[in-house]
Amino acid sequence: MRLAVLATIALLLVQGLLIGRVELSYDEAYYALWARWPQFGYLDHPPLVAWTIHASTTLFGGSEFGVRALFWLQGAAIIAMIAWIGWRLFDQRTAAMAALLWVAAPLVAGAPLATPDTPLVFFWTLALVGLVEALHGRQAAWGLVGAAAGAAALAKMTAGFLALGIALALAVTPSLRRQAGGPWPCLAAALALAVASPFLIWNAEHGFATFFKQGSRIAPAAFAPRYLLEFCAAQFALFNPLTAAAGAFAAWRGRGKASEPTRLLLATIAPALAYFLLHALHDRVQANWPAPLFPALIVLAARAIVQASLRRTAYAAITLGAAVTGAAYLHLATAWPAFGPYDPLARIGGWRELSARASSVARAQGARYLLAHGYAATSLLTFYGPQAPEVVEAEEPERWTFRPSVVTDGVGLAFGPAEFEEELAQRYAHVEAIETLRRRVGDAELESYTLFRVEAPRAPP
Repeated sequence: MRLAVLATIALLLVQGLLIGRVELSYDEAYYALWARWPQFGYLDHPPLVAWTIHASTTLFGGSEFGVRALFWLQGAAIIAMIAWIGWRLFDQRTAAMAALLWVAAPLVAGAPLATPDTPLVFFWTLALVGLVEALHGRQAAWGLVGAAAGAAALAKMTAGFLALGIALALAVTPSLRRQAGGPWPCLAAALALAVASPFLIWNAEHGFATFFKQGSRIAPAAFAPRYLLEFCAAQFALFNPLTAAAGAFAAWRGRGKASEPTRLLLATIAPALAYFLLHALHDRVQANWPAPLFPALIVLAARAIVQASLRRTAYAAITLGAAVTGAAYLHLATAWPAFGPYDPLARIGGWRELSARASSVARAQGARYLLAHGYAATSLLTFYGPQAPEVVEAEEPERWTFRPSVVTDGVGLAFGPAEFEEELAQRYAHVEAIETLRRRVGDAELESYTLFRVEAPRAPP
């Protein structure tokens, strides 16, 4: 247990130092804009990520650290909950091993990022804590299950699979099945619905915009099994290859009738995993989607490894995970080594200087607004630039219904790739390229953008 505590403290200290040094990714900047105008729902996701950022910046300020601080603290709490689940379901050795394996999972390197995934994993795992307590006969813990499941639904719509997993756990776990006829599971479902209701009502009032946006991913495309291989490889890497291999080997060697704790954990995983495998037969499953399944999988792997006495393999997995996470953090902090445009982390960095220059040119040109190409540039230019001139996206107005409209008459400055000029020429009578800006991280040049002076908007066709 001491090693687990030390590894957790080391990880959290490094993350705490980094979250204030590394610029926001474009998704984080986008959600940070949501937080400036808190709503009960948004086009892309439920509102909890915006509420969390709003609370975090209120407590810790509007810097990168302030945006991410509560996500970092949620990541710390997830480790404690995983250890608790391992202890309550199995024993102290499993709890310690589960905490170590979680810290060693490369997925956890991204836990402090201000995205919907960390609140989703936090409340999904909290619901598991309640379910574990219910398994031990504490029926009042169903209140925690319901509240946490509802909060998970406010984080990301993936939480619908948690509801299915809880229902499956009730069906396959005898101790829970005996509680199914009582009032507590029904009260948990009602509480979950009540907690999620602000988002559901907002969607009903906005034509179920988020449901249609996310539901568009479900439509099947042509059979493409290559995505299944990609999915398996990505999850294998994010879980930690040695942990996955050791856990699978130990589980196979110790196979037999599954205990109630094992059934409970497998049941909460099964619905989402089945969907992801089916989806991967025709389209890409983004690597972060299965993140809420990892805590239960880690506990199962830890139990199998402890029972099979594979401690050396487990410590090798921990060493590998620490090396991978450490290398990623070193690269984020120092931009070394330089990978140029092939950098997998190239979306982060260089926007502070870029925004300052774009805003300076806008003021020099007397521009009343800054027209950006794409939501990513719009979000980052807004976060890192001054309050004036205001930034507005050239496309997708449906993304921005949460904020006051931006006046786009008079002289404007447009920001985008060189080919953006063709689109601008269809919208404005006067388009003039002024300056080319380059986004750099360290000595590496990653992207170039062009600034255009635009005026005299054309009448819409």
